[in-house]
Amino acid sequence: MAIDKEIKKKVTEDWLNTFFQLSAFAQNKLYKVVGACIIGIELIKSPFSEDYSPYFVIYSLWQNAAKTCLVGPLLMRRLKNPKGLQFDIPYEKHTTYFNEAIDCFKKQIPVSLNGDITLKSLFDFVDSLFGDMLVKSNSAEQAKLFELKFYAALYVGNQIQMQNVLNQIEQSSKSWNMNMFEMWYGKFDLWLQSLQTIISNRDEFLKQIEVNKQDKKIAKLQSSELIV
Repeated sequence: MAIDKEIKKKVTEDWLNTFFQLSAFAQNKLYKVVGACIIGIELIKSPFSEDYSPYFVIYSLWQNAAKTCLVGPLLMRRLKNPKGLQFDIPYEKHTTYFNEAIDCFKKQIPVSLNGDITLKSLFDFVDSLFGDMLVKSNSAEQAKLFELKFYAALYVGNQIQMQNVLNQIEQSSKSWNMNMFEMWYGKFDLWLQSLQTIISNRDEFLKQIEVNKQDKKIAKLQSSELIV
């Protein structure tokens, strides 16, 4: 049975009313621009039932085209319910579970969706994800999080944090499964070198972000800043 359009519309509106700086990029994709990233919430329907699950997502804005930026998120966290299980909300009972879902979201995602975001709060949140078993056992997932930290520091121009991230990468990579890493990123040395090189090309990096922000759909989103 297909979910009634009005119910889906109400679900979207309730989330947008709570996180008032998000805009509907698509009916189930609620985004805003924050500095070098697009961040927001995706309401993903279960393929097996008439439920949806909220996810917190971060996409990059520094790829060589806006379309490329949105191919896949750098970070995607599924909301958990108070019992620590995946929070699946039946569309028909959305109103019943919504307040609880918002409460869980604010506790689990300590990154503001209404206003500017500090580099420290973003780093603290990303660092907390390295303890996740799925991240611990996957060198490519770790690399993705390190990239997010590195490019965020590059965006705000924080040299100390850029160097800290590079040091963390060198340390962590000693225990990485390089076969897994190379499937996603190619040769490790070349990847690390590309990060080091872009520091001196920061102007080009910032220019590319501005170009991507001018994309017709991205330009309609509200925006905040990533600040030191």
